[in-house]
Amino acid sequence: MGSSGPTSVLLTILNVVQVILGFGITCVALWFFVEVYNITSLRNSNHYLLDYKLYWPQAIPWVFILAGLLVICVSGCGFVGAKKKSSGFVTLFIAFEVTAILALIAAAIVALTLADTNSTAAFMKDAIWDVYTHMRSDRSVETAFGNFEKRFQCCGAEGPRDYKNWRDEFPISCCDTYYHGFIGSYAIDCDFSNKLANERYGCAKVVINYTSIIIKVLAGAAIFTAFIGIMNLVVGVTLSRSLKRKPRQVVQMESESKKVLL
Repeated sequence: MGSSGPTSVLLTILNVVQVILGFGITCVALWFFVEVYNITSLRNSNHYLLDYKLYWPQAIPWVFILAGLLVICVSGCGFVGAKKKSSGFVTLFIAFEVTAILALIAAAIVALTLADTNSTAAFMKDAIWDVYTHMRSDRSVETAFGNFEKRFQCCGAEGPRDYKNWRDEFPISCCDTYYHGFIGSYAIDCDFSNKLANERYGCAKVVINYTSIIIKVLAGAAIFTAFIGIMNLVVGVTLSRSLKRKPRQVVQMESESKKVLL
């Protein structure tokens, strides 16, 4: 069983990489879910009383969260098998690893074919427009949408011109209210002539682009993790075979043992 030593070390290293990737996928997917929820929670709830449909931007984060958690759990099983050099644990790890690889590939395919589509873009655009419309009559929503504009450096729903129909100037969230020059920082007005505000994209376009990028990043990370999983699987099978090989036992004849004693 001496040949299983390097194999178990390699299995441990690959599982460390897999845990890091699984944790990363889980964290990014969770952040994605929170960001989508922050947007949809600001919509006018009266418009969605009878809307029980679950849209892909709301569902796809959970697909990757579950896939990431599965990867972490499978890697834990791999750690135990590599540490104890237990044939049973390694066999169990192999079975779970196959499941994790299939789950990662399935998540990537679903994300790229079903989630990253025009329907997702339409959902995000409608959500932003509903929030923008709702904020005109709700001060708390206006504050929350302003914070959103600051974080994503966007202005309005479709663009800065959205504000020109009902305001005397841009909201502060559309502008960098301080100019940073050679003489220091000083306050500037956020009126309709503000160059920075007029050059910003609408929040709908920004959100659609970010949503597409995040979905592609999660899908790419899942495919890469599946590739590491395949390497892990090969090493796991090699380790399992080496553990199942029983060492050859030398059987001494009773007469030979007596000769040795004499």
